[in-house]
Amino acid sequence: MAKIGYLVNRRSGKKIRVGACVKSTSKPPRFSLFQSKLGADQLPSRVDLRQYMTPVEDQSTVGSCTANAIAGAYEYLAQRAHGEAGDISRLFIYYNTRRAEGTVGDGGSSISGSIQVLEEVGACTEETWPYVPEEFDTEPSPAAYEEAQNFLVDEAHEIPIDLAAMKGCLAEGYPFAFGLILYDSFNQAGKGGRVPLPSRNEQVRETHGAHAMLCVGYSDRNEAFIVRNSWGSDWGDQGYCYIPYDYMTNTDLCFDCWAIQQVSDLDFSAGIYSEDDEEFASDYNSEDDESDYDYSEEEDEGISISVNYDGEEGDEEEEYDEEDYGDSEEEEEDYEEEEEEYEEEEEEEEEYDEEEEEYDEEEEEEEE
Repeated sequence: MAKIGYLVNRRSGKKIRVGACVKSTSKPPRFSLFQSKLGADQLPSRVDLRQYMTPVEDQSTVGSCTANAIAGAYEYLAQRAHGEAGDISRLFIYYNTRRAEGTVGDGGSSISGSIQVLEEVGACTEETWPYVPEEFDTEPSPAAYEEAQNFLVDEAHEIPIDLAAMKGCLAEGYPFAFGLILYDSFNQAGKGGRVPLPSRNEQVRETHGAHAMLCVGYSDRNEAFIVRNSWGSDWGDQGYCYIPYDYMTNTDLCFDCWAIQQVSDLDFSAGIYSEDDEEFASDYNSEDDESDYDYSEEEDEGISISVNYDGEEGDEEEEYDEEDYGDSEEEEEDYEEEEEEYEEEEEEEEEYDEEEEEYDEEEEEEEE
């Protein structure tokens, strides 16, 4: 039985899908390896494309993170090129990518596969094919396919997982989609947006799987990328998070970095540079930024991984048939008491070991 990962809001019961970014096995038909026009010494200390981005959307319980990332990139290009972003159908992209890749059910999709759909099929507007989670596996209407031909992508650029190349792409005004292996520590970004670098010990344990997001800027002062997620604007810093350079340039953890172009040779670099690199520095470097997340596992018809978090409750409450995975306050108190008892036992064992060592030393002295 397949495992499906979720974040579960303990207050509202809202569920968000994780672990649905599939590593690419092929390239889009029209692509090239990105080569920056800017040298390392020409890169600004900060780039931020958020002012041109459409509102952060919520993928909800569907594994459409790649479609959300690519749709966000397309809407950004439309805003910069035409002054009007529109609203691209994420479920149209997700359905057609899974069909092209032969994926059954809500099994996720790849970034390059999503780009291939935009190059060959296009994407209709969300007004024509709305984002209704329960309809993720329904084939879009003929009208949706007809409209999609008006929203094709010209070409794609594969971005090397290299700090200078990634920053160069952003400095030229292009956001890029990427896949990232998530760990339990990523849950700390739920409030404030700060993502810590996974520890070595954490990296050898079970992950939350791979998740696709859209990189929209960077800050040298904080040594972090500015990243747009697809878990709603009430998550992180208004839907965004800040991921360390060392995390995203680790080829074992980050993969499939792609930027798209709607029209070739457009200059989007104006208005995105900033030498005033102070905006999220204090929040990002806070040593008191502790995790509000707990990790738990459940087996329920293929739904086995759930992560509870104490995010703010949304304006609307969603109802689910699944039981609430959140721990009660009494259970948390019991857990804390057990943890204290365990620590006391460890201290007693250490004291016993010390006494045993002293006893052995005394015996040796007597024998001498």
